[in-house]
Amino acid sequence: MSKTTRAFLPRLAAGFAALTIAASTSAWAQFGASRPLVMKVAYPAGGPADVAARQIQPAMQAALGQTVIVENQPGAGGSIATNAVLGAPADGQTLLVITGNDLILSPLAMAQVKYKPEALRLLTPLFPTDFVLVSSAKHNFSGVDDLIERARGGKPLSFGSWGYGSAPYLVGADFSARSGMRLLDVPYKGASPVMTALLGQEIDLAFVPIAANVLDFIRSGRIKPVGVASLKRNPYLPDVPTLNEGKRVKNFAYAAWAGIFVPAGVPEPVAAKLQAQLVQIVGREDFRRFLAESAALTIEPMNLQSATAYYRGELDKFRTIAKSIGLQPQ
Repeated sequence: MSKTTRAFLPRLAAGFAALTIAASTSAWAQFGASRPLVMKVAYPAGGPADVAARQIQPAMQAALGQTVIVENQPGAGGSIATNAVLGAPADGQTLLVITGNDLILSPLAMAQVKYKPEALRLLTPLFPTDFVLVSSAKHNFSGVDDLIERARGGKPLSFGSWGYGSAPYLVGADFSARSGMRLLDVPYKGASPVMTALLGQEIDLAFVPIAANVLDFIRSGRIKPVGVASLKRNPYLPDVPTLNEGKRVKNFAYAAWAGIFVPAGVPEPVAAKLQAQLVQIVGREDFRRFLAESAALTIEPMNLQSATAYYRGELDKFRTIAKSIGLQPQ
């Protein structure tokens, strides 16, 4: 390589960087940075996804230089908010806050839900946590192998989920298939009624996302952990083994995670600007502290490509499980 070429390359790279920044800035202005940016949350106010969205709202306003509004549009497995976002202009001014589980599973379980999950693009996970298998306090399983051994051949144990096709339903069905246990699904209208049923010893088992209140119930002995559905132990339950540490179930890992999405048609420079700002915000010390106080896991930094790959992996995983257990839209 000549000296002239070597001297030119840094200027060329700087030129490309300047063009990228200019394109992003131009696209942002073109698609309405002066208008409010709306984050549509697919759940009622006060839930983990809503609280996380409101936690980052002020920082997003400051970073983007525009008003950011949080709107709650709950219902129909998240599809009401999802359809509202997909029906808005694909200009980066309307974002969706929803759990990846609901976004992926609702079209697989609900006949009235017609959108395709590929119509959305993940910008960043927002509130990741592991599922943990817990039992009511009337049981005293010494671990996952003891649970499986004692449950085989007897009457089915009941497990709570928040309805057909929900993430806990799929996790329970997959665990039942892999372990050879018979589990009787008892549907409820969300996580809170499931926890109430466990505390009242109305059901035997449930897969629930690890959260601050779940930790309190475990530590007080009001519910009992059997194992974490992860490949490594959860930092908030370091003494609780993973379900994979038993002899019978392997490679069993399920996370519950909320995320921020945009329609797939949002221009690349606009999506890149949003994603870059969000990654900085969720990596800040105050947001990391919020996650720790909520018993959520640290968010691994992602770019658009790695976020897309992560979402694609979750799509493939849940579709494979849904097919294996015969899940059909109802």
